[in-house]
Amino acid sequence: MKRKVGIGLIIGAALPLLATSIAWSCGVLATASTSTKVAAPGQAITVTGKNYSTSATASAVTVRLGKRSGDVLATTAPNSGGAISTTFNLPSSLSPGWYVLQVLQFNANGTPKSGTPGRTSIRVQGSAAAAATPWTGNTPSGPASFASDTGGGSLLPMLAAISLSLIMLAGGWALVSRKGRLVSSAPLAT
Repeated sequence: MKRKVGIGLIIGAALPLLATSIAWSCGVLATASTSTKVAAPGQAITVTGKNYSTSATASAVTVRLGKRSGDVLATTAPNSGGAISTTFNLPSSLSPGWYVLQVLQFNANGTPKSGTPGRTSIRVQGSAAAAATPWTGNTPSGPASFASDTGGGSLLPMLAAISLSLIMLAGGWALVSRKGRLVSSAPLAT
């Protein structure tokens, strides 16, 4: 009976891990990065990225501030290799803090292109006059959570599910291997 339970635990743990690994390995994700990580309101920055679609049915690539529906900062087309590079000025009305830049691309029917958006963060501080003096504090706060975006989620439930699967896998393995040890250690009848 314990062996059947152990095998059930192994299978129950392996299936979610298998599905997760397949889901994460099937797509090429779009990337995004900025020419600077600290900028002042109104400062010009460059966003670069790769793995965007060059298909005729794909939209231009749009850089948005914050959410997928945030202010459009720039629009560009990917080169023949799927790479982008565009320069724009941050809005001069930005308050100091961390901001997420979403680099989006859509299919012809308006659905997000697979593997997008590319995301990066930037810290805005000071005023446009202070653009040449980056922040040098000792206790920076981190960037805003990506969970505020409608396409993102929390990492905690995924980590909990993976942990539970690994515990089930270990428990099942222990039950299956224990049964095997008990059988093999029994004396042979003569």
